[in-house]
Amino acid sequence: MTSPRSGGPTRGLVLGGGGAVGVGWQTGLLAGLLEAGVDLAGAEAIVGTSAGALVGALLASGREVTDALISLASLGQSIDSESLPAGDEAFLRAIRQANLESDPLRALRAIGRSAKEANTLAEDVYLGLFSTLEDTTWPAGFRCTAIDTDTGDLVVWDQGSGVSLLHAVASSCAVPVLFSSVTIKGHRYMDGGLLSHLNATAAPPTDVLVVLSCHALGSKGTGGGGALAASVTPDAELAPLRETRHLVAVEPDFSEIGTPANMMDPDLVIQALKIGRRQAVADSAAIRAAWDS
Repeated sequence: MTSPRSGGPTRGLVLGGGGAVGVGWQTGLLAGLLEAGVDLAGAEAIVGTSAGALVGALLASGREVTDALISLASLGQSIDSESLPAGDEAFLRAIRQANLESDPLRALRAIGRSAKEANTLAEDVYLGLFSTLEDTTWPAGFRCTAIDTDTGDLVVWDQGSGVSLLHAVASSCAVPVLFSSVTIKGHRYMDGGLLSHLNATAAPPTDVLVVLSCHALGSKGTGGGGALAASVTPDAELAPLRETRHLVAVEPDFSEIGTPANMMDPDLVIQALKIGRRQAVADSAAIRAAWDS
């Protein structure tokens, strides 16, 4: 297949979930790649989940991806540092009690109930964290994921969903119990990364697919600190996709941060940004080769 824009191969980009640290890492990586001459904004399809939804929406809209840091600054002003660990623990307790491994759909409904009952920021205050997306037109080719708190079903918001970009991205980022779920058309939605950090299968078929995973490709990312509770590893999810397209997956090198990192820790964001920039230098050649193939 050929791209209607360039006449070359079609290209897709998947940006996974990973909390505030994931936002920092993806922002640094994308900014560094652009400086190296690799502009992933040219993808025909961009799919974001949680952290990746915020960064991906900015990228697809032609905005500076560093604008994502504005939302993180607002988060730091709205939630005190002592509340985040307590919220993380409440989220993990809800995950453990729900038991995602045995019955995912039933577990997601249970997590959804916990999300709606939790004492979090008011929904309007939470939505205000995403004011950088206010009045932004939905970019063609962009999709982001969320989960219905009542049914447990994954939804993929796109340009035809009739949903504002701000509400769609906010719903994708709404870590249950930690943040408010988001009301859209009479339903409430929470973070799209509970079963998969990537939701790479939500990307339409393309010749080339670049995946930016905020968690190690072999890890389910079930540790604490805002890490979501995906029931599959990124490697397992990507395996069948590798058979049908040229796929390049990039994982973070957070060795200097420590493992498991608290992915919601605002004090780690700038460090993650710098790590992303360094990785851009190391990975730009491989990504460019795939992107231009």
